[in-house]
Amino acid sequence: MLPAPWPPWAICHLPADSSAIPVEARAWLSLSETELRAELALRTAHRSRDLFARHLPDHQIVRAPFSPLIIDGCTPPASHRHALPESGFLAGSADAPGLVSTSKPLSAAALEALADEYYHPHQAWFGARVALKVAAHGRCLVVNASSFPSQEAAFDVDERLAPLPEIRLGAHPAHTPRRLLDTFEAAFLGYAWQVRTAPGHPAAMVPRLQEGLDSRVHCLSVELNRALYWNETTGQPNDQYEACRDRLAATLGAAFSRLG
Repeated sequence: MLPAPWPPWAICHLPADSSAIPVEARAWLSLSETELRAELALRTAHRSRDLFARHLPDHQIVRAPFSPLIIDGCTPPASHRHALPESGFLAGSADAPGLVSTSKPLSAAALEALADEYYHPHQAWFGARVALKVAAHGRCLVVNASSFPSQEAAFDVDERLAPLPEIRLGAHPAHTPRRLLDTFEAAFLGYAWQVRTAPGHPAAMVPRLQEGLDSRVHCLSVELNRALYWNETTGQPNDQYEACRDRLAATLGAAFSRLG
């Protein structure tokens, strides 16, 4: 039995599903091949398209074409409306647990060239897809779907005081209405997930074209603890993969049904 469908005004954004590193960009990374494999294993939200968007038509999916090492790394700093750890080509940060310094020193011109090649095209595509939904339905909901490593450092004080949750729901300060966050939280709790909400989480994003400008565009992030479906040692699905995927699909369907 298929889960309840996503509404036509919703988009699944997959910001970390790809592990692709363009040949031209690889030259700027200071990592050895062994270090690069480790970083990709850490930062890639493995199988997130299958987990979150298995039954969605292509027009409801926006997938970043390259690894977060590239897309996040060449994000212009001016686009960071709320806290976002530096990563990738922005050279990493000692305050961003789990990240390493990954890039060689780059000039402002080199960073802008990388942004023009990798970041801006993705943002333009993302923004155009959202604009089409708004034009057709008068609104758009962006669900940013990803996963996090089971050994990831805590996002905030609350997470430092307890084990990492199974599900983390992130909210954008300007684009996540309280009812939206509450509805998704209730749906996940109803399916017995361990849930934590994270206001102001950087994974809750909308395209730059609409951010802070279009109140018809809402968003939230849904991040899955990777240990629930993935063997982080072997880099393969674990024996709970299909059960986790089906439970996640049923939960998201329930959330959309409650939204109306």
